[in-house]
Amino acid sequence: MSKINKKVLISVANKEGIVEFAKALQDLKFEIIATGGTQKLLGDNGVEATKISDYTGGSESERVKTLSQRIASEILETGEIGLVVCNLYPFFAQKAKSLDEMIEYIDIGGVTLLRAGAKNYKQVCVVYDPEQYKEVGDILKRDVADEEYRLGLAKKSLDYIAWYDAIIAEHFTPDFASRKYFAAAAEKFIPMRYGENPHQKAAFYLNRLHEDSFRIHGGKEISYNNILDADVAFGAANEFTDDISCAVIKHQTPCGVAVGNTQQEAFERAYMADSISAFGGIIGLNRKLEPDAAELIIKHFFEVVIAPGYEKQALEILRKKKNLRIVEVDPELIKPVVYRPVFGGILVQERDRADLKDWEVVTKRPPDDYETTALKFAWKVVKWAKSNSVVFAIKGRTVGIGAGQTSRVGAVEIALRQSVSRSAGIVMASDAFFPFRDGIDTAAKGGVTAVIQPGGSKRDQEVIDACDEHDIAMVFTHLRHFRH
Repeated sequence: MSKINKKVLISVANKEGIVEFAKALQDLKFEIIATGGTQKLLGDNGVEATKISDYTGGSESERVKTLSQRIASEILETGEIGLVVCNLYPFFAQKAKSLDEMIEYIDIGGVTLLRAGAKNYKQVCVVYDPEQYKEVGDILKRDVADEEYRLGLAKKSLDYIAWYDAIIAEHFTPDFASRKYFAAAAEKFIPMRYGENPHQKAAFYLNRLHEDSFRIHGGKEISYNNILDADVAFGAANEFTDDISCAVIKHQTPCGVAVGNTQQEAFERAYMADSISAFGGIIGLNRKLEPDAAELIIKHFFEVVIAPGYEKQALEILRKKKNLRIVEVDPELIKPVVYRPVFGGILVQERDRADLKDWEVVTKRPPDDYETTALKFAWKVVKWAKSNSVVFAIKGRTVGIGAGQTSRVGAVEIALRQSVSRSAGIVMASDAFFPFRDGIDTAAKGGVTAVIQPGGSKRDQEVIDACDEHDIAMVFTHLRHFRH
C-alpha cells in the first residue's frame, strides 16, 4: 500500500473543528502549512503551522493565497503535500448582495487545491468537510489511507466542487433559456428511508440558499411521496394569490380546491369536494394557518399540511396529531423553472404560469356573470391536474375532477360521477381541446352549463354545435395546460 507524505496544506473558510483536527495531525507528525487566517487561528491554539507565503516565498493577498507553482507541483505532480484540507468561500451563504460583492465570494485557489488533490488521489488525500475530520483522522492514525480510500475522498471532493460551481452559475444566469449547460445546485437536505417504494433509495436535495425557506415543524419523518404531493398542494393553493384558498392533493393531483371568505370556509369547501379521496391526502394553504382552520383539519386524517406560515396556537393544535407532518414553505420556492431527468439527461422548461388574459366566445350563448367567475376559477385548477384532465366546478370550488386519463371523455365521466350531488351551476374546464363531441354530450348529462377549453381540434365546429344543442356556453382560451 502506497503511503502519503506527512505534509498537509490547510486552507479553510469554514474553520469549524479545524483546530482539533490540526492537533491530531500534529500528533501524527504532519508538517502543517496554512493560509493566513487559518495559520493565526492554529498558532493561537498551540498548533505550529507555517504560513503559506513563508513556505512559497511569495506573497498572500486577499485574492491570491494558494495559487503557486510550488504548491501546485507538490500536490499535483510529486505528492510532496500528501494531505489537502480545504473548503471554499461561502458563496452559497450570501443573500441580497451586489454583483461586485458576490464576485469576492467566488473561490479560485481553493477549487484549484481540491481539484489538484483529487486528480492526484494516488498520492494525496483531499478533505473538504469538517464532518470528515474524525474519520480521516482515525484512518491516518491507523495508517490505512490506501488508494481506494483516497479515491473515495477524491470523488466526494469533485462532487463538492461541482455543487459549488453550479450555485455560482445559477446565481449569475438564473434564466435557463440563455444557458447552454444545466446543473442543479442542490445539497442533500433531508435523507429518506426510501423513495416511491421501499426498495428505492431516495433523498431530498435543496439549494443551500433556500434551506431556511423550507421548515418542518413536527410529525413523522417526511417521505418522498409526501414532498411530491406537497409541491402540488402548495402550488395549487398559491395559484389564487388574491383569495384565501385551500387545495387537497392525493397522488399529485387535486381531490378538491376551493377559495373562501375565511380559511375555515376554504378548507371545508375543498374537503367536501371529494372527502373520500381526501383521506390521507395533503393540505395546501396560501395563507398563514389560523387556529380555527387548524381545529377543522385535525378532525380528519391527512399526511401533510403545508402553508407559508403558522400562528403559534395553530401549530399547537396541529401537533396534537403526532404523525401529521407540518411543513412551512416560502412561496418564493415555487421556482420559475421545472426539470426532470430522462434518458440520463434533463428536460428543462419554464413553469406553467400563463394566466388567462382573454377568451373567445364560440357558442351562440356567452357565459353569464356567474358562469364567467366559475370558469375562471376552474381554469386555474385544471392546470394542476394530471393530463388528460377535466374539472367540474361551481363558483369558488371544485365538485368533480377527472385526471390522468388516456381519453378526454373518460376524464369527463370521472368528474361527472364525483359531482352527482350537484345538479345546477356547474361549469367545466378542460386542459386541452375536445377531439370529439362525446365529452360535451357527457358533460351535459351532469348539468354543465358552460365550458372553458383551449380549442384547436379539427372537430372544433362539431364540439361547438354540441354545446349549442345543449344550450351550453363555451369559450376558447387558445392556451393549453398539459401537466404530465
